[in-house]
Amino acid sequence: MLDWVASLPLWLATLFLFVVVFFRAQCTFWLGKLSHHGILKTKWGQRLEKNSETSSGMIAIQKMGWPIIPLSFLTVGFQTAVQFGAGLLNWSWYKYTLAAIPGYLVWGFIYALGGLSLFRSLVRGSVGLFILFVIVILVVAIAANVLLRYIRKNGANKG
Repeated sequence: MLDWVASLPLWLATLFLFVVVFFRAQCTFWLGKLSHHGILKTKWGQRLEKNSETSSGMIAIQKMGWPIIPLSFLTVGFQTAVQFGAGLLNWSWYKYTLAAIPGYLVWGFIYALGGLSLFRSLVRGSVGLFILFVIVILVVAIAANVLLRYIRKNGANKG
């Protein structure tokens, strides 16, 4: 499926995946923005706004601000809720894109380095690489957790 991407040099694979996630996240953001401007006035739009996944993305953005956008790229599922939520909250395109660029880079790099390696290791049965990948993901998750706690603590002290 994506074997040709795996055969690219790391920097080129990362750049390709950066472009892929850029367009995917931008489409999700703009769907949220369009929803803000029109669909929310309908019954369907009101149900969409009350959807737990959409609400979780909007609540996260309201609580933590822009840092949650790049951090959301370290997750699966929640990432889409945050991108859509940013559009529903009517963020400016410029502000959203600036906040998302680090997430695009990290997502592209992780997927080019680890994501494709994980896929290859599962296909080839390489347990060692799979364990290394799990360790890297755990370290990234712990680092993100520490960063979020730091942001919440400093945000609470300022307010």
